[in-house]
Amino acid sequence: MVRTKPSTTRGAPKSTKKRTDQVKSQWKAKKSAQSASVLTDVTECVPVLGSSASATFSASIPSTENILGTKTRSEFKKESYERFVSGGVDTKSSAALETLVKTQRGVVDFAEVDSMVASLCCPQCKNKCLSLCTDSRPTSGLAVFAQVNCSSCEEPVYEQYLATKFKSKTKVFDMNRQAVYSSLACGLGATTFRNFCENMDLAGLHHKTFHTHASQLFTQLEGFRKHVFSETVAYVREVHARYCGTTLGVDDTLNIIVSYDGTWLTRGHSSHIGVGCAVDLLTGLCVDAHVMCTYCQVCESTGQKLFQEKPEEYAAWLVDHLDKCEVNYKGSSGMMEVEAARVIWRRSVNTNKLRYTTLLSDGDSKTFTELNDIKPYGEDIHIDKEECVNHVSKRLGTALRNMVTDCRKRGVTLGGRGRGQLTGNAIRKLQIYYNRAIRSNKDVCSMKKAIMASLYHCFSTDENPQHELCPAGESSWCFFQEALAKHQVPGPHKHLIHTPLNEEKLAAHLLPIYERLSEEHLLSRCVSGKTQNANECLHSLIWSRCAKDHFASRSRVEFAVLTAIREFNFGPAAAADSAQFFGFQTGHHMKRLGAARMHKRVRNSLKAVRDKQSKRRDKVRAAKSKRLEELVQLEGGPAYAAGMF
Repeated sequence: MVRTKPSTTRGAPKSTKKRTDQVKSQWKAKKSAQSASVLTDVTECVPVLGSSASATFSASIPSTENILGTKTRSEFKKESYERFVSGGVDTKSSAALETLVKTQRGVVDFAEVDSMVASLCCPQCKNKCLSLCTDSRPTSGLAVFAQVNCSSCEEPVYEQYLATKFKSKTKVFDMNRQAVYSSLACGLGATTFRNFCENMDLAGLHHKTFHTHASQLFTQLEGFRKHVFSETVAYVREVHARYCGTTLGVDDTLNIIVSYDGTWLTRGHSSHIGVGCAVDLLTGLCVDAHVMCTYCQVCESTGQKLFQEKPEEYAAWLVDHLDKCEVNYKGSSGMMEVEAARVIWRRSVNTNKLRYTTLLSDGDSKTFTELNDIKPYGEDIHIDKEECVNHVSKRLGTALRNMVTDCRKRGVTLGGRGRGQLTGNAIRKLQIYYNRAIRSNKDVCSMKKAIMASLYHCFSTDENPQHELCPAGESSWCFFQEALAKHQVPGPHKHLIHTPLNEEKLAAHLLPIYERLSEEHLLSRCVSGKTQNANECLHSLIWSRCAKDHFASRSRVEFAVLTAIREFNFGPAAAADSAQFFGFQTGHHMKRLGAARMHKRVRNSLKAVRDKQSKRRDKVRAAKSKRLEELVQLEGGPAYAAGMF
């Protein structure tokens, strides 16, 4: 007898189907409510515009959670989404999509087209004797030359390229240049694009033709830069004016807080290209960026060859090449971030009518020191500094790992197996405790007390409990203080201390590090609890368009930077607007797919911010780290390390 699995849909009772439909409708209502809560209108939190105006305005962000900045960024994403997807058309509705421009492109199998043409009659002899002949000529790239022949008339009935010319007055086919633009926007180079065409059985483009199209696109980068930042800066000024409760004139200068960070094309400290980006903290939008470059391929190839073979012609060539040379900086890679900051700060008033009077930095470079030395806004305006909480927390982890390494070289073991050892997992937890201590307190004294409490809590044992600095009360995170508040006997430390540390062995090494990282001048810059997560997100977008493991020119990197900033500020739906700026046609599919990416991005963001998902990620990460440490110990210690064996 064969048992079959009962169907859950067909043949189910009507009451069951009704309950299922109700559950689905409730789930959809809950999801829409969550989306609506994220995309709340910023006008509910921003003061109404006033009538007073002055020459200079300054806006400071509250030291508590940046709720206003989050809602402002979400609102801006929503506005750009509605602007670039045909004025807010519902892309899930087939009727709404009919209002969009239909794309005139698609991949065609000419064998099927030939059979269709064969069924048609010749317009001259009226016989069904037509045939299609296609030819991908070497000079046409992706464009196809089609010819319809009649066997009776013995002459072609139709012959023409099945592609439009770029801007109608050139010999360049629109699809070839847009294919190059799309490849660059997706992070593909000439070789990868040819590999794609090879596997798709397409004609492709010669690498010289590809670079010629790319060079023509790069000539529009300056105009594209103005197009990207002008709209961004206008919106930033508008939001800051509403936040301050005043109005801004066209010539009024606004003081804002920016998060500035640098990134490099090549990993390490020998990169030829570096990028500096300034992100407004209130809106989360990038207001300016600059690319530094120390290498020009034309100078290294053509220039050097001409200098050696025809030195008398080199001087004239050099004068003509200076305007096209890609070198705009001469110095070390480490100073690129500082030099880019100088350029951005010096042009902020003239270009954007903004002053970046407060700098959120990671402390990795001397940008802050150099800016106060050059005084870009005059002697009377001083630039203040705030620290990124995440980078400050990383300093503790780095210091502890370096200390373990140095002690190992001297024959002192601080890590290893056993309870109370300073293992990698213990260092990771201490770094998390340090970060939480800073974020959960809003004054320096409370921060320092919480930081030292996290350390002495881990030192505590049943014989020597050290919980005096831990917060008291029934809601305390410290089990000892919680038990005392409830008039109960505290439980054993062996089972309730999650990160035990051997005080006798580790106190002399850990206390100097904790005292150094809890100094008043450092913690005073962390009071606002801000991070550079926005900069890190922008960096990932930039290098997804320009791979770090391949050579790239300055123009190529600038293209990646500007297109990444366009998407970072306006969302994925801005791809259509960027393509239109470069003169390309945008249609139904570009807008539809851009809207789909926007929907997916919002959905993933909602999922990522849920507390349940966040706790699950922490547990998975901790379990993975613990499992790797156990494997290393079972194998008798590390099996791979630089210079260790």
